This record gives sequence, C-alpha cells and structure tokens, in this order.
Amino acid sequence: MFNHYLSMIYYVFVPRVGTGASCALLVFSCLFPLISAASETVGASAQLEQEVTQLLSREVNQWQRKLGIEELTAKIKVRVPSGAKRLQFCNGELAIDRGDIPLGNIQRKVSCEAQGWSLYVRASVKVKARVPVANRPLKRGDHISITDIDWQVVSLDASDRNLLSQLDQILGRKVVRKLRRYQPIRSQQLDDPQWVNIGDRVIIEARSNGFYANMPGEALEGGGQGKAIRVKNLSSGKVIVAYPIAKGRVQTQF
Repeated sequence: MFNHYLSMIYYVFVPRVGTGASCALLVFSCLFPLISAASETVGASAQLEQEVTQLLSREVNQWQRKLGIEELTAKIKVRVPSGAKRLQFCNGELAIDRGDIPLGNIQRKVSCEAQGWSLYVRASVKVKARVPVANRPLKRGDHISITDIDWQVVSLDASDRNLLSQLDQILGRKVVRKLRRYQPIRSQQLDDPQWVNIGDRVIIEARSNGFYANMPGEALEGGGQGKAIRVKNLSSGKVIVAYPIAKGRVQTQF
C-alpha cells in the first residue's frame, strides 16, 4: 500500500506545474496520513524480514557468481524476534551487519539509527546447487581423474563455503583429506593446484616499486603456488627463478 501511494504522489507531481502544483500539494496533504498509517501497518517486523531476506539473497547470488555455479536454488527463512513487534517502523536505512557467506543457520545484527533501536535476527538459508562430486570414496594420496567425477544437485551447509565448482579446479589434483561419495569437494581436501607443468608456455610478471612488465616464458619445472621453479625467458634466453601465482602465470621476486 505504501509503495502504491508513493507512486501516485510521483505521478501527480511530475507532469504538472503552476496551479497544478497546488492541486498536487492538496492531494499530498490528504494522502500523508494514509502513508503514515501504511508504515505503521507494515511494522518493524515485516520491514526486518523483507530487508534481511533481500540482503541474504544478494549475498548468495554474489557467492554463486564468484564460484561460477550455474544451477543454484536458495530457500531463506528469516526469524524475527517477537520483541520486534514493539519497535517503530524504521524511517531511515536499516544497517545490517555483513558476515560469512550465508549457508545454513546464521545471525545478523540489524540497527535503525533513525529510531534508535537494534536487535539480532536469525535466519535459515537452505541452498542446493549442481556441483562436481566424487562418484566413489577417494582416499588420501589418490589423484582425481575425469572418471572419478559426476555432477549432482546437493544440499550445501556452512562447511561448503570453499567448495570447488569447476572441473579444472579438481582434475589432476591429489586428495589430502578423504572425499566422500556424492559430497561437495572443498578446497582444503585437495593439495595445492599444479598451476604450471614442465614445458608450459607461461607469462612472466615482474613487479617492483610501481614498475610492471611481463614477457613470455617456458617452464622448465612444474609447481604450485609459492613453489620456486626455473623458467626460461623467451625474450632474453635467460633462465630465471619464478613463482607460480595462477594457472599459466609466474612472478619474479626482486
């Protein structure tokens, strides 16, 4: 109802000028009590539920895009404390604390500076997503191949915030913590990725005090993040020591 009246006010004010403005003011003065009543009718409880739900939904969507998950559904249920019924509708912006990726049961602090109140709101965020999973139990030391992986829609909880959602993040890596069948695969269950293999063409990056340059190179050794490897600079022919920073990219340290 509140949004409905606002849209009516906007329509009256925009197209008219001069004497029309006086009519618009008259209409606004008549509608003002209704707008106030609408705010009171909505109440702080409904306002809290709506805005917390919207925020959690945005956070889940951002996390989905970051991980590149194509199929995901989320059911969000906000539990507003009963004491919220006694609170005034917040006429200002609600400040909602940010937290970890909302998976499972979460709690957020919500504050209204305009009305001078704050409280904690709980929510249940049930998420299902289609992700790569092991189709059989894999033990420590196993290397993962394409035949070990299926795609399944699984339920996610707070422990799955660091799940791996792409095949290239999984294939060829070694298991360091047991993988259960048809369970999400988390980054901490696998060894560091082998970003560079022997013979790979790589980009060598050099940074120092605001200076940046890059050049083509060839890896003479393989390695993951933080491991020193020998790389041949194809521009100068020199062999240097560099450190993998991403797939196909290494960085020199001065």
